[in-house]
Amino acid sequence: MKKLIFAVLMIVSTGSFAVTAFWTGRQEQVQTVSYQWAWNCQYQANGQYFWQIFTMSCPSSIEVY
Repeated sequence: MKKLIFAVLMIVSTGSFAVTAFWTGRQEQVQTVSYQWAWNCQYQANGQYFWQIFTMSCPSSIEVY
């Protein structure tokens, strides 16, 4: 029983939480390594900026872990 409680506590304590990132409005059209065209979209979450590539368009928000 102690092992089960310990395992549950480890899973709960090491769980990751999603953060919502919002699109900044910046986008660039890029060509992928498979020669397809896609959009490189800039997002902001918790004061940090990063880029994510999408094939169709830039969603207004995404979940990041």
